[in-house]
Amino acid sequence: MKDETAIYVILKRIRERKEQLKEIIAQGIHDFNEYNKSVGEYKGYNIMEQDIQDLQKQEEDGNT
Repeated sequence: MKDETAIYVILKRIRERKEQLKEIIAQGIHDFNEYNKSVGEYKGYNIMEQDIQDLQKQEEDGNT
C-alpha cells in the first residue's frame, strides 16, 4: 500500500470515529467520567487529524 493511500485510510477512520463520538456526546452522557473520556478522545482525534494534514502539506511544499 502506498503511503498516500495509507494516510487517506487513516484520516477516513479518524473522521468516522470523530463522527461517532460527536453523536454519542450529542445524545448525552450521564456519567461525567465517561463524558470527559469521550471529549478527550474527540480532541485527540482532532489533534491527530491536524498533525497528519500538516505533515502532508509540509511534504507537498518540500519542507520535510
